[in-house]
Amino acid sequence: MRRTCKVKGMVKVSYENVLREPTMAANRKIEDLINQRNKIDRELRVMQSECNHIEQTIKQVTLGQGCQTSTRWVCCECAAVIGYPSGYELNKFFKK
Repeated sequence: MRRTCKVKGMVKVSYENVLREPTMAANRKIEDLINQRNKIDRELRVMQSECNHIEQTIKQVTLGQGCQTSTRWVCCECAAVIGYPSGYELNKFFKK
C-alpha cells in the first residue's frame, strides 16, 4: 500500500507499506527441515533408551544452545548423558 501525505501544503511525503511474506517454497523447506530434525530426535531418543550404557566416560557437554559446558558421565555407545561425576571423579578427570 502506498500513501502520500502533504504537510501544510509544503512537504510531500511518500512511503510504502509492503508486507513481505516468505514465499511458500521457503515455508515448505523450513517445515521439511523441522520435520526431519524431529524425526532424527525421536530416533535418537529411542536408541538411547534401548542402550544399556555399559561403557561410560566423563566428558564436557554443551548445555542448551549456548556455549556453556558442564562435566557429565556420558555413554560411549549412544552419547547419552548419564549423570554427574563425584568430586573425587572430577579431580581425577581434570588431573589427566
